[in-house]
Amino acid sequence: MSELLKNAGLSTRAVHAGEGVDPATGAAAVPIYQTAPFGFPNAKALEDAFLKPKEGDYIYSRMGNPTVRALENKVTALEGAQDSVAAASGMAAISTTMFTLLGPGARLVAYRDLYGGTSGFFRRVLEPWGVEVVWVDVGAETGDGADLKAALGDGAGVLYLETPTNPTLKVVDIEAAAGLGRTAGAAIVADSTFATPVLQSPLELGADLVIHSLTKYLGGHGDTTGGLVAGSEDTIKEIRARLVDLGGIMDPLAAFLIMRGVKTVKVRVLQTAENAMAIARHLEAHSRIRRVNYPGLESSPYHETAAGQMRAFGGMLSFEVDAELEDVRKVVDAFRMITIIPSLGSVDTTLLLPAVSSHYKLSKAEREAMGIPDGLIRLSVGIEDISDILEDLDYGLSVLD
Repeated sequence: MSELLKNAGLSTRAVHAGEGVDPATGAAAVPIYQTAPFGFPNAKALEDAFLKPKEGDYIYSRMGNPTVRALENKVTALEGAQDSVAAASGMAAISTTMFTLLGPGARLVAYRDLYGGTSGFFRRVLEPWGVEVVWVDVGAETGDGADLKAALGDGAGVLYLETPTNPTLKVVDIEAAAGLGRTAGAAIVADSTFATPVLQSPLELGADLVIHSLTKYLGGHGDTTGGLVAGSEDTIKEIRARLVDLGGIMDPLAAFLIMRGVKTVKVRVLQTAENAMAIARHLEAHSRIRRVNYPGLESSPYHETAAGQMRAFGGMLSFEVDAELEDVRKVVDAFRMITIIPSLGSVDTTLLLPAVSSHYKLSKAEREAMGIPDGLIRLSVGIEDISDILEDLDYGLSVLD
């Protein structure tokens, strides 16, 4: 990255980092290098690429691809990292990172409030593999941090956190957690998918690695999948090697689509955050809503922590409808513009019922302990006009009258 871009604002980096005129063709946009192998002019060139590889050497797209590399360089610049590696999905990025940092007999300390796919991977794959998984609650890192210290014990391989959390929008104090984790010798891994580099910078707050589901806000249009992990050059080199072994690589077309989305990430994310704040306040005053989870609300127990580490409060919120599941389904079905989508972070406003989708494998008691009752609706706020979103919410809730 040039010195100019190092000192540039986030939107400037989002547009220009990783890009430039293609030296082979003069293409102004990064080309989609839709190829599996790359050719060599002679045997020595092939040998050098394998034995003495340098930046810009490409052999086989499982091992590296120019379009994918351009995306990695762009997000590296946004996160203020030394390097990053992209994968086929957010879970591919998470699983490859964990397989790199952990092994049988290692200890993983993780917050209970995680995306269901992440916690499921920890329970169904890492634990049977021999990794000890110790769970802590959000807030264990604050105060004297006694609960987190106890979980870390005399050492841990990884401290894994997600903030804000999915779907309850709890906020982990990254700096406090990182300090305690580092003392225990743990690598601090932060999933920052909900916040994006627009709203928070986990590496600046002490995390060693930051993970994104690129499918969500960074891609931003719900048309492709991808994941990425960013951090130090040495650690990313190790994760990249494991990714090559496991094969969960990103496709160049997906990289192209996500890179195009990243260019507008700041304007999109800030608009969704503005809309989400208005929606949260509106719902908080609604007679049929029991509670609203949004760290931007002064009533949120996580407001102070979020205000200290986030630049805005994001486009995700969740709210509990004062009704049984059968009637909550009627509310959801009554919305005319807001659609039911098992994803988030796109330009359109969408919703999910976590109890019967993303967290359905947990028991009802486990879900409720995490703050996920049957009536909880997760809302991914889009960039539509706020008056239209509010009108649709009120229309759907009116079926309860």
